[in-house]
Amino acid sequence: MPQPYAVRKKPMTMRERLLSSLLITLGVLFVAQTGLATTMYPDKVGTSVTFTGIQETSSFGDPEPLFGAPSISGNSLLFFPASFLATASGAAGSDQTGSQLQLMVSGNSPTDTLTALNITEFGDATLTGIGTAATGTYVNMSGFVTVTETTGGPIAPVIIGFLGTFSPTDTLALPGDSGTTLWSGSVMVDIASVVPNATKATLSFDNDLYAYSEAGTTAKIQKKVVSGPSIVITVVPEPGTVALLGAGLLGLALRGRRR
Repeated sequence: MPQPYAVRKKPMTMRERLLSSLLITLGVLFVAQTGLATTMYPDKVGTSVTFTGIQETSSFGDPEPLFGAPSISGNSLLFFPASFLATASGAAGSDQTGSQLQLMVSGNSPTDTLTALNITEFGDATLTGIGTAATGTYVNMSGFVTVTETTGGPIAPVIIGFLGTFSPTDTLALPGDSGTTLWSGSVMVDIASVVPNATKATLSFDNDLYAYSEAGTTAKIQKKVVSGPSIVITVVPEPGTVALLGAGLLGLALRGRRR
């Protein structure tokens, strides 16, 4: 957008650039929404949970698949993206890449309840050239966990929103962040504090990368590992087990009193 640059006394801020790019992206999505493709992956059975309906849809930028096919480890899905990146070079360069991951997770037995959901991801960003904050990168992770069932049966959907945090930061820019920087992002959704004894939930997870540059500079950001969702499980004793446990504790108490 050359006009704004011509009349401004200083370069657009990072947030202004991102907002401008986002508005353009939303316009493109509105026009081309019917052209979006979805990649489906096989169900994965973990130690205490099963992941079903695993799929990803490219939000904007590069076509999917971006996350790639997951593997299973314990109660966690692992992704190793090969081409989930955004890169920009030269004057007023910009690039955005995003994908939405969706799936359902449920306990393998009626007593396996979903206590928490964790997502952790890792990547790197590289900035080169002599420039200002008009050259940089940005990363975002956000979404919703929707609980649909507990040990008591199906319930009205309860939606829990989340927004990830990043280390060292979600935004890198010249001149301070010149070179290559390793970054990580994470989020923990405390399901049990909102819906106790949840046994089934769906995840909608948006992951976006942005790169923007000015004359004589380049910016690149890439996602390389996504660990999650990782599910924390709590085993709820069945009624019969609870009764036996209570009887055992009562017997121990009576023996103590007799002594």
